[in-house]
Amino acid sequence: MKRLTNIFLIIVLISFSFEVIASHKIYILHGYASSKSIMNRIKKDLKKSGFLVENYDYPALYVDLDSLGKKLYLDVLEDNYDSVSFVTHSMGGLVVRNMVKYSAADLNFPKIYRIVMIAPPNRGADIADFFKNTKLIKKMLGPNVEKMTTDSTSYANQLPIPINTELGIIVGESKYKAGYNWFIGRKNDGLLIPERVFLGNEKDVAICNYSHLGVVKNKKPRKLVLEFLKHGNFKSK
Repeated sequence: MKRLTNIFLIIVLISFSFEVIASHKIYILHGYASSKSIMNRIKKDLKKSGFLVENYDYPALYVDLDSLGKKLYLDVLEDNYDSVSFVTHSMGGLVVRNMVKYSAADLNFPKIYRIVMIAPPNRGADIADFFKNTKLIKKMLGPNVEKMTTDSTSYANQLPIPINTELGIIVGESKYKAGYNWFIGRKNDGLLIPERVFLGNEKDVAICNYSHLGVVKNKKPRKLVLEFLKHGNFKSK
């Protein structure tokens, strides 16, 4: 009888162990005027390391940021994981910040564990300032260009800052004073100056000498993404 009792307890403990294992998923978000294919190398790296990953695609060019953020919120909520992390490139970081508008007040939303933002225009993109007064260009480039201007009252500057999460930011930067785009007039990654990426609550920051697109394609920044998701810092920066 005692033996049967012990076996029963072991079965209960094993069942309980399976129940308390937390599920976790990483969502990868590409940037403006791009597609998820640009993030395929990062996805491959993360899957190889054992992470559950979705290379999340969305219509960045023609759908406004408000709608994109709400859709991401609903999709993550429907997936119903215990915790989630995000890897974003460029405007993808703004989509996640927009999502936070909805998720912050929802007690059923999974815990946001870690976020890695790659070259995010958190304080606007300088190249957006260049196009903001050109009506034809604005029409061609969709509704989000104007929302990414660097003005202190711009949409990008008013989005909520993710809290209660570990945030790492990877910055693209040219080694040369003129940057990758001489129209901007200061050191830049081709689209924005490094100072535009910061939110003020970053746990760690890494600077890479690559362009706005190069910073997601090359081996070093991809290694940094993996390090932050594993350890909460950029160990090899």
